[in-house]
Amino acid sequence: MKTFNQILEEYGIYGYNTISKAILAALVAEEPILLVGEHGTGKTLLAEKLALALRIDISDSNKEFIAYDASKALFEDVVGFPNPESLKEGKLKYIESPLTIWNKKFILIDEISRANPQMQNKWLEVIRSRRIMGNNIPDIRFIFAAMNPLGYLGVNPLDEALADRFFLIVNIPEDFKDNDLRKIINSEDKVATDLSGDLDQMIKKIKNIASQLPPAKTNLIDNFIIDFSRKVNELGISFSPRRAAMMKKALTIFFAIDIFDENENNTSAAENLMMAANYSWNYYVTEDDPETDKLKESFYYASKKITKTAKNTVKNFEKYQEKNKSKKRDSASKTVQFSNSQSSSLPHDDESGTLTMMKILGIGAEIMTVGFYEMVIKGNSKWESKLEKKL
Repeated sequence: MKTFNQILEEYGIYGYNTISKAILAALVAEEPILLVGEHGTGKTLLAEKLALALRIDISDSNKEFIAYDASKALFEDVVGFPNPESLKEGKLKYIESPLTIWNKKFILIDEISRANPQMQNKWLEVIRSRRIMGNNIPDIRFIFAAMNPLGYLGVNPLDEALADRFFLIVNIPEDFKDNDLRKIINSEDKVATDLSGDLDQMIKKIKNIASQLPPAKTNLIDNFIIDFSRKVNELGISFSPRRAAMMKKALTIFFAIDIFDENENNTSAAENLMMAANYSWNYYVTEDDPETDKLKESFYYASKKITKTAKNTVKNFEKYQEKNKSKKRDSASKTVQFSNSQSSSLPHDDESGTLTMMKILGIGAEIMTVGFYEMVIKGNSKWESKLEKKL
């Protein structure tokens, strides 16, 4: 099956490799995602092409996807005008139009940080509960929002309640690689003609994997989130239980994507934790100072505890192996055979899966510290682990 990046390129989306896992995770979870990026980085194009890839109708006659400009959209544009006939019956229903939200399956709320406070409250209801004015939006599955970074003229910090409703908050790359830039400047409005449903199939398979993630991995995820949340709160910053639950869902899907892509390794495991911490940090869009020093300290604290556990786990396992060397040859042979058989089934075995993940995270200490600083704080997407190259 094609990779998600290959599907994006088929639809003319280039240069999103570093954030594609987050975008795919939002589609798998069917949770709202906020894209933060400079103008002209393809946020609107991305949403429209994803709708096409998901076989969502974007034609004017039966438009199931729409991009609202939150800085201009009026309430009547979104819900329509009240239907006089329904009012006669004592009910409030709205007259639908191609612009109204009622039949939509995929929406983009663009320029959300420029919406007036009244409309931001309306968008909060849509994002939070997929309702508006108390009425369900029955078919909506995917909610994307977009904004320019704080500091742009006219861009206001988001209300904390609104920011806290986003599953992931992702910064769009600004520095495209030469190869990607070449594809962008030489591409026309590329539309894939084979709407085979590859993306739908991919999403279903990843959902299935996520629902069966081994307990070893889910325990590791839980421990990281608990330690991270505790440290954030100790530093005087609110990290709500809702955000912690969203982080759990995101990490579960990140690891499921790795299994689907057959890409389980020390780098991807460490990067999953980095991404979850970074993309869950709603202070990027609510404050002039996003407090990245506290983000880094909390991440380091949580990852250091995992690394310490990893070292103890490996040490205990090595003691166990050493102890068994003194046994009889046939007994030792059986032990080796058992150990080898366990190793051959690492992705599916809980006990050995725990050891594997601990080793991964122990080896990945450099990625979690130096890598976090380079990739998240400095935004250096080209950083590579020196340790990884030696392995």
